[in-house]
Amino acid sequence: MNLVEILTERNKNVYYEYFKINERKFFHRRILIALALAFLYIALFIYTTKSVIYLAGIPIAMLIGFKIPYYELISKKTKSDIIKQYMFPTFLRYFISLIDTQGNVYQTLRATVPYVNEPIKSELEKLIQKLDEKNINNRDAFMTFAEFIGSSEAHMIMGMIYQMNEEGINKNDLQELETTITQLQENKTNELIEYKVMKIDKHANPILVYALVYILAFTILVQIAYFKTLL
Repeated sequence: MNLVEILTERNKNVYYEYFKINERKFFHRRILIALALAFLYIALFIYTTKSVIYLAGIPIAMLIGFKIPYYELISKKTKSDIIKQYMFPTFLRYFISLIDTQGNVYQTLRATVPYVNEPIKSELEKLIQKLDEKNINNRDAFMTFAEFIGSSEAHMIMGMIYQMNEEGINKNDLQELETTITQLQENKTNELIEYKVMKIDKHANPILVYALVYILAFTILVQIAYFKTLL
């Protein structure tokens, strides 16, 4: 995750719009968390060390508390992107299964709607609605759906489906689409495995860091208490 983005919040408005965030409520939540973390900081260090010098760390504690909700927002966006990209192959699997019985792309898209979940379902319904409008460029409608998925594979596959929608379905095009979808599913499965492995590693590393920080802090506090007894 980009530390610069967390500190600068350059894409804050993008995240707010994407998740329909109430900025005022979100800001109040950030302030409450910052104050809560500052209170815990004061209670911990003043109680254990009896030294006001550690009060200098209050602004840092408040900054961390203030940034936590934004960090969660970025994590949520990343997770949402991953879900959409792995839900896309599921949508394609149903599309391929139904296309033989429906006869054309438009009817197949409509028949696929009950089998897919949000957020793909809402975007699929938007695509169908755009195809119903005569003054809308069909290719733009398909590419808008691909933009929502947000991957190069989505643009390629939706481009193929668009061609089938305009020119009709033939055996060779359908076979090519099925092969492409199969390869996509295999690639996404491998990516999912790698993602889960990386996620496990990311969870393990912070635990080691926190343990080292805790040991170091405890050692420093013990040394300070010891030297105070000598004075």
